[in-house]
Amino acid sequence: MRQPVLNDRIIRTLLDSGNIRELCALMLYEVYENGAYTNLVLKQADMAAKKGNAALKSLRAMLYGTVTYTYTIDFLVNHLAKRDLAGLDTMPGTLIRMGCWQILFSTGTPDFAAVSETVKIADKYCPQAKGLVNAILRRIAGASDEEKDPDNYRPDVACSLKNEIYGILKRDYGKDRALAIGKAFLKTPGLTVRFDPRKISSDEIINKLMEESFGVHKGAFLPEILSVEAGVGGIENSAAYKDGLFFVQNEAAALASHIASPKRGDRILDCCAAPGGKTTHMAELTGDEADITAVDSSPSRLKLLEENLARLGIGCVHTVIGDATDMSGIEGEFDIVLADCPCSGLGIIGRKPDIRLNMNYERIVSLADVQRKILAEAASKVRRGGALIYCTCTVNKDENERRVAEFLENNSDFAAVSIMPFLPPDIIMDEERGRDCRSGYITLLPDTDLCDGFFIARMERIG
Repeated sequence: MRQPVLNDRIIRTLLDSGNIRELCALMLYEVYENGAYTNLVLKQADMAAKKGNAALKSLRAMLYGTVTYTYTIDFLVNHLAKRDLAGLDTMPGTLIRMGCWQILFSTGTPDFAAVSETVKIADKYCPQAKGLVNAILRRIAGASDEEKDPDNYRPDVACSLKNEIYGILKRDYGKDRALAIGKAFLKTPGLTVRFDPRKISSDEIINKLMEESFGVHKGAFLPEILSVEAGVGGIENSAAYKDGLFFVQNEAAALASHIASPKRGDRILDCCAAPGGKTTHMAELTGDEADITAVDSSPSRLKLLEENLARLGIGCVHTVIGDATDMSGIEGEFDIVLADCPCSGLGIIGRKPDIRLNMNYERIVSLADVQRKILAEAASKVRRGGALIYCTCTVNKDENERRVAEFLENNSDFAAVSIMPFLPPDIIMDEERGRDCRSGYITLLPDTDLCDGFFIARMERIG
């Protein structure tokens, strides 16, 4: 087998020649074989490409699509072609998955092209497996529409989620809702940005982005959030971004800062702060007149936070390299302590498909101790009458409601408080959510709230 190599020279050569399939195959090999992250290999291609290269959109769709549907593809290949892709060498398996994605999920690719072009790549990199790749792809292409439709199989197959992960959704949300949530995670999530209404009006920022060919719509429930599409180049290449007029942030995460409800003069601690979405938002909500300490254990991520502070023109934040599981180096007590804890990330699998490949129940269980330690350390820094905000980007109740309930049971000097006063009027509110919010927490879900899956709880120190 010819060893696949991915570097800037090869990326540029393949992009210039329009050979998107071969480039995608090399990128997928890095993901499957070497554990690379899809967003990072795509960023490598973006940086190596000539500005405005239209092929990058197709490349992204194929790369993210194949990774997203890996579980479904593996099931269908096993079911229809009687082959276990896990037992194949990585390159043949990669090519079969990529070819199957084109056959099963790409509306713009004829089946014959998906088969023949993928076999050509196999001839170059794994010629001994060319016949196998051809046979499996032809079997999938020749299957009936009913056989190829994932909805005709188990719900975990329809949602392209490992059975153990889908089982969490089913346990926590019930059969029907689990399917709706799982299917929502298959949809390409929109990009949202947060602007500061104190610096620029909604109409002004919308006009500036539209001048650069971006499609812009208002967010689902927060007035300072905009949904952004397309544009000339990436959003971070826009003049408005470089001028510090907005921060790229999902609407669900932005709600956490409103629930924290910072005021001018507050002393605030953000325990896991980088890259700074909530840190900068809380600063903006206080008119840059709070005293905010932003802690993160990664020097490189903290540098990114500092760059964002400079770009946005925020001066009330000072950064500290530190481990949120040991806050002994942070002096004093705070009015607000925010802990956005490491978690399984099940709420963001729509934008980070690697989680579908890498997350399992054992890893989720292993996160519990880290979450407990961070909560305990964060709580130790809250002044009497102050607020502790706990949030995660997962929809797993073991990491969310049950983690908060466990904390409150063991910390009688804290109490959950209703978050109803902190919610925007446009947020969806039904009877169940109303009960949750009055109990001190909210879970945002992609099928109804049109944002990432996210959990936010507010507790206050009473003793």
